[in-house]
Amino acid sequence: MLQWSMAALGGAVTVAAISVMVWEGLQPSAPPMLRARIVEIEATAAGHVAMVQVTNDGDETAAAVKIEAVLGDQTATATLDYVPGHGEAKAYFRFDANPRTAVVRVQGWSAP
Repeated sequence: MLQWSMAALGGAVTVAAISVMVWEGLQPSAPPMLRARIVEIEATAAGHVAMVQVTNDGDETAAAVKIEAVLGDQTATATLDYVPGHGEAKAYFRFDANPRTAVVRVQGWSAP
């Protein structure tokens, strides 16, 4: 009796796992939804370094993500190799002045 109940439990778990995978596979995936923000600023001898976090709230991965930070007349750019779906990546920008008021934006990306 114990052997039959364990076999039934194993079969139920297998069917549930396959059902979840099929359901996820049939759902449309959301394109990358990227946003960038400054999360940390550090003063160094060469100026100020801002750590920028790029978050992807979409399902798909974004490749060659170009980001830009503007502080007055100073502009800094960086390219991230990729930002996975529902993941994040970090980039660093150097400025002469404190970048707490810098405007950071994602300029574009490509499909991997």
